[in-house]
Amino acid sequence: MSAGESAFDVARRQREKAARLQRSADLWERGAAGEVEVARALAQLPPGWTVLHDLAWPGRQRANLDHVVIGPGGVFVVDAKNWSGRIEVSNQVLMQNGRMREPAVASAAEAAIAVQSVVPVANLCMGVLCFVRDEPLTGWARDVMVCSTSNVVAMLTSRPAVLSPTDVQRCVDAVRRAAGARTQAPVRRPPAPPTTWGVPPTDRTVRSRPRRRRGRPVAALVVGVLMVGALASGGLQRASEWFGEQLVTVVSSEAPAPTPTTPVDEQQQRDKKQRDKKQRQQRPANG
Repeated sequence: MSAGESAFDVARRQREKAARLQRSADLWERGAAGEVEVARALAQLPPGWTVLHDLAWPGRQRANLDHVVIGPGGVFVVDAKNWSGRIEVSNQVLMQNGRMREPAVASAAEAAIAVQSVVPVANLCMGVLCFVRDEPLTGWARDVMVCSTSNVVAMLTSRPAVLSPTDVQRCVDAVRRAAGARTQAPVRRPPAPPTTWGVPPTDRTVRSRPRRRRGRPVAALVVGVLMVGALASGGLQRASEWFGEQLVTVVSSEAPAPTPTTPVDEQQQRDKKQRDKKQRQQRPANG
């Protein structure tokens, strides 16, 4: 490999790429200029006709329709073409410089079918290929109308009236809705704010420390003091009886509230208390 050969090769590829991009940009500009010229020609349509430009193609993500014309003569999907050379229609076949251009005809027919699927009228959508040139161009490539910017208005208005003004407006609204649903961006909601430890505030549980029960040590102290006093005041038997009564009183004061009972249960409790009292009275004598 000679000196600088690899660098020259990179430069050559870059220039070839730049040339391809330039040709692509020229084609896009030429196509955009053709759409502008066709839009100017369609602006000469009489009142009662509506022209919609650069709409989303129903059912396709990255395709568009150059023009949709709706009027008394029906619904027309117009594809603007800014081709060079000789354009003619022979035996319902579109030719450019003697070459068949069937893909353009098929695309125009598919666009008409797509629009037909969204309008509320049947079998009234038609594909149109409109070429930018000063001389009139008249013909039909199967079901696709072929015309030029010089006679497109005359060809559209020459069609028999098939739509009433109400039908025209219904079709316009339907096409606009279909294009709006296709191009409208989805609404994105803001993310929810973060919560502590990944738990929503409403689900967070607050735990409190258990409370200490302080009643029992005090009750035991009181019982002890009272027992000593009872022993000092007289006799083991008396102290024992008195202690039992006080113990029942202290314990019952700390016990939870009794549940409602029936009269039969109350009588049984009274009988049990009397038996317990007799047993306590008999224990010192037996001992």
